[in-house]
Amino acid sequence: MKKKSNYFSVDSIRDFISSKKRTVSNSTINRYLHDFKKEGFIFDAGKGWYSFLENPFSLYLEPVEPFVQIIKGGFPLLPFSCWSTQQLNSFTHHLLAKFIVFVYTDSDFMRNVSTFLKDKGCNVFENPTKSEVNKLFTMSENTIVIRPSISKQPTSENNISPIEKILIDFIIENRKLDIMELSESEYVIKSIINSGRINISELSSYAKRRNVDLSTIINYIQNDINVELID
Repeated sequence: MKKKSNYFSVDSIRDFISSKKRTVSNSTINRYLHDFKKEGFIFDAGKGWYSFLENPFSLYLEPVEPFVQIIKGGFPLLPFSCWSTQQLNSFTHHLLAKFIVFVYTDSDFMRNVSTFLKDKGCNVFENPTKSEVNKLFTMSENTIVIRPSISKQPTSENNISPIEKILIDFIIENRKLDIMELSESEYVIKSIINSGRINISELSSYAKRRNVDLSTIINYIQNDINVELID
């Protein structure tokens, strides 16, 4: 399995054993997994998931930190989460020349945040629809798109979105804003997933919240291992 993928699930172990016409109790499987984790051969990748990647994914924070400080300066108690396409730039074939910062906050406060950021000189678009994007959307320096927060989204640290949230948001925003070609976006996702350990169960849960088909990502996670994601 390690030759095929950097990730595997408990179900993939059970399916492999079943394919060999063998029977092994769940307690035995769990004991081996516990021992492998203790020995540092495998690592936790979320509920029911494990990885051979020792180091967690390291997120590039610098592109969004200034915007976090600006928003917190105007709305110190406002819950929000943000990320930037610049954080993905090192995983692309062709480097992006212009970047978009995405801010997710309570829908009741989007207008206030939008007005505040425009007064700061930012190029702001408040939850633009597809038709509005086709007519009005332009990328320039300090382009910001404000979207409503999603319930039960992965927890942000210091108002910066974690990679599990970014990946799913990126899939959705790429469809709406045509940030890059589909083949390029798939390359980005595959590169990120395999460059550092991510929480697969958290990724899966958020994808379901946003009605994102995970079939492509599953292929990148599991390669030839045909197993369904655990909720």
